[in-house]
Amino acid sequence: MIISALLAESGIAFSASHTDLSAWDGISLSALVYDSRRAAHDTAFVCMPGARVDGHDFAQAVYEAGCRIFFAEHPLDLPDDALVIVCEDTRASLPYLADAFFDHPQRELTVIGITGTKGKTTVANLIASAANDAGLPCGTIGTIGITYGDTLLPTVNSTPESYEIHRALRLMADAGMKAVAMEVSSLALVRHRVDGIRFSVGVFTNLSEDHISPIEHPDFEDYKNAKLRLFSMCDFALISADDPSSSEVIAACRAPYQTFGFAEAADHRAANIAPWRSEAALGITFDYLHDGVTHRASLRLPGDFNAHNAVCAVAVLAHLGLSCEDILPSLARAAVPGRLEIVDAFDDCTVIIDYAHNEMSMRSLLTTVRAYKPRRILCVYGSIGDRAQHRRRELAEVTGDLADYAIITTDNPGYEDPEAIVGEIASYYTDDMCPHTVIADRERAVLHALTMARPGDVLLFCGKGHETYQLVRGLHVPFSEKAIILQYAKEHRRSVTSKNVGAIHVSRVTL
Repeated sequence: MIISALLAESGIAFSASHTDLSAWDGISLSALVYDSRRAAHDTAFVCMPGARVDGHDFAQAVYEAGCRIFFAEHPLDLPDDALVIVCEDTRASLPYLADAFFDHPQRELTVIGITGTKGKTTVANLIASAANDAGLPCGTIGTIGITYGDTLLPTVNSTPESYEIHRALRLMADAGMKAVAMEVSSLALVRHRVDGIRFSVGVFTNLSEDHISPIEHPDFEDYKNAKLRLFSMCDFALISADDPSSSEVIAACRAPYQTFGFAEAADHRAANIAPWRSEAALGITFDYLHDGVTHRASLRLPGDFNAHNAVCAVAVLAHLGLSCEDILPSLARAAVPGRLEIVDAFDDCTVIIDYAHNEMSMRSLLTTVRAYKPRRILCVYGSIGDRAQHRRRELAEVTGDLADYAIITTDNPGYEDPEAIVGEIASYYTDDMCPHTVIADRERAVLHALTMARPGDVLLFCGKGHETYQLVRGLHVPFSEKAIILQYAKEHRRSVTSKNVGAIHVSRVTL
């Protein structure tokens, strides 16, 4: 795309070091880049200030890499053959530049934005799963990655940088997608990642204290106000009727809205929730009530909170014109990668992969599973390295109290010694807690748990969720918990009661 067309299509305010931009129209841009390592002669570099580094400081290196077009917040000390386009805020300009660069892909898609503290990933994936089954091609952008059709592209953040969002929207539109369900984080809203997107539907799931730190939000009020921004950017809103902040969301909403949840006044309501359990799976059934009509729905995910997530997804799809006859059968089959994901490994016990990695999420997971009265809960988990060391005691205390057996292992150790991390977690166990085993190698820990499985057990593999790697000393080391489980199930008959997985330190007698 030539530079003059990009500037005209984006509509951003700018000044330039050369007033005759037509002199630059011979350059066809292959990309806009904000990472100096990706700069080349046919790219334009967007200098963005960050929390730790400032892109303006890399302008000279980018020039030496052959790049000659720069977007900056102030003039740059570069040779005269460089074009410096000055914007008041480059981060705020990038989404409009990206939208123009990719020929406005959002205009070809129904964009659904989901914000809230919890539930974004589950809601987005339930929407996409049911929509695709019902004949509405739908992608997702979120924690699990960018998905459409058979494509899965990784993301660094739940909501990627604006350029990556518009690139993904173009890929989806070109692949025949008609809709996209996007997780919209609070930081994405305040850091301009979704500026300029007009959401067909904006969704509010819930709000609780999170992401409050020196590099995120200074306090809860700032965090809440960030979430509220979405509801000035959408054509229609669906708002949880059960959250204490719902009245503030409604007040901030600039579009027609409906409510969903458990409250009797909700426009889309879930009621009469009941758990169900088969030999190898857990789930719930519930009544979906809307416009005086009741439908019985089923979900292959346990917990009342997933009924809340499911009724939200149904409300979105109903607004898009799908019928319950289209939606509910698909919903009954839906799964969310790494979120209470049931792995069909055995016929007589339940295997679940979940992202639970802190005290709150682990307590919720264990309490939810305990309500299904399993024979035993075997819990495999660890704690990340380099930060959040307080989680180690908290995770030990909650698993020690609520699990029947714990296997302590590695979970993204980073630059810390994995043996030291698992040893610290184990040190917080006391004699009145559940028995536990320490196996630093996560693959061996997974295999050990599988060999312990007995009819009626629930095996929980916690922390990795959808991730397919371990972070070790700055490297992403390939690791797929699900693949290990399925391979074991394929190779071992259920009559096998033990397997040598190497020397294992057992701190207390096994069950």
